[in-house]
Amino acid sequence: MVILGFTVEETNLVAIYRKETKAATLSGIISALPHMDGEMLRIAASAGRKLNALTEDEFSETSFIAADDREGGGQVDMF
Repeated sequence: MVILGFTVEETNLVAIYRKETKAATLSGIISALPHMDGEMLRIAASAGRKLNALTEDEFSETSFIAADDREGGGQVDMF
């Protein structure tokens, strides 16, 4: 599922670091960059560019919900 052009991976990342404002969310993602590598850095950079393009109103009106938290998501009982 894509939200305003965000991939599932980008949406999950934003959901993890989501704060009350766009600036605070971006700050959280930026502070985590030293702990990321490879594909995660690419996802974070792409999500950051897309967040920057949103207005504060668009950000506040958008639900960034991690894939496992969506209806029907979560752990699957194996037994």
